[in-house]
Amino acid sequence: MDTVSRYDTTTVLERALPVLEQSHRVLANNIANANTPGFVSTHVAFAESLRVALEGGGKAPLALETTHPNHITTERRPPGLVLESDMLELSRNDESTFNVDKEMVELQRNGGRYQIFSTMLTKRYQQIREVLRIP
Repeated sequence: MDTVSRYDTTTVLERALPVLEQSHRVLANNIANANTPGFVSTHVAFAESLRVALEGGGKAPLALETTHPNHITTERRPPGLVLESDMLELSRNDESTFNVDKEMVELQRNGGRYQIFSTMLTKRYQQIREVLRIP
C-alpha cells in the first residue's frame, strides 16, 4: 500500500507544506552560492521527504517543559529531508554544478506547489469549519 494513500488529505497537505518550505530554503541556498567555486547544488527529493514526514521521521522534537495543560507542546516533529546532489549536472570551469536556469525553474515550481497546497489546505479547513458550524 502506498504511504500517502494511508493518510487523509488534510494530513498530507499539513506535512507537505514544511517539506516545500525547506525545499525553498535549499533552493535559495543553491542560488546564494552561485559563484562559489566547487559548490555542488542539492535539491529536496519531495516524494521521498513527504513519505518520511508522513511516517513520522525527522529530527527529534525540541523538549519543552509545560506547567499547565494549555501550554504549547512539541508533539509534531519536523520532517526529515531527503537531499539529492546534482552530480550529473555538467560542471563549470570552477567545478561547480550550479545551473541558474535549472535553479530558477525549480524555485518557481516549488513556489507554485506551495501556493497550490496551501490554498487546498485553506479550503479544507474552511470545509471542516463549515461542517462544524452549529446553527
